[in-house]
Amino acid sequence: MITATYRHDYVMPLFRRLGDVRSFAGTAFCIGDYLVTAGHVVADAATYYVRNGSDWHPLQHDLWIPRQVPAFDKHGWDVAFYPVPGLQSPLSLADADARPDDELEVVCWQMRSAGPERLATQSLVIKEPDENAYLRLATVDRITHGSSGSPVMRDGKVYGVLTMGRDHVESAGMAPLRRQLEQNTCWAFKASRVRSFLP
Repeated sequence: MITATYRHDYVMPLFRRLGDVRSFAGTAFCIGDYLVTAGHVVADAATYYVRNGSDWHPLQHDLWIPRQVPAFDKHGWDVAFYPVPGLQSPLSLADADARPDDELEVVCWQMRSAGPERLATQSLVIKEPDENAYLRLATVDRITHGSSGSPVMRDGKVYGVLTMGRDHVESAGMAPLRRQLEQNTCWAFKASRVRSFLP
């Protein structure tokens, strides 16, 4: 049974096991009675695990419900769900999508020399020409491998699922904070789209 005390504890590192090797794959979080991550994180035919404190919870590959067309296209539906009855997570999907200049928080797991480590970083929603399905975000800390599947949230409300990161060329004439944020960009699948795909 997955249990936690704080909101950030409902954001967990996700591992995959192929043969005898268990390797860090990305981030998953609890919402309703589901674990949620990016679809490409669980694309392999493998057994997956989430680590909750010192406990490991195996997740059968055939129970994941992926919505992904295709894996690395930012215009695809890159999200997956795993049913876990009785989660009772305090996290929930936001009722409305975030708007440009909204300040949110990305909570993710990233690989460090000592192993996966949780990171919470400030982010800013940036206007994107195609805003149908994805939020474009700029983050204070660089988003690296392992962050896929992370929730983008504020006050326990999830506004998106992180799916892809990209370095961005610094734009001239921006305020110092905005300039710092622009160096680290990523995309998150919007809460309204996540809601439409929830089983």
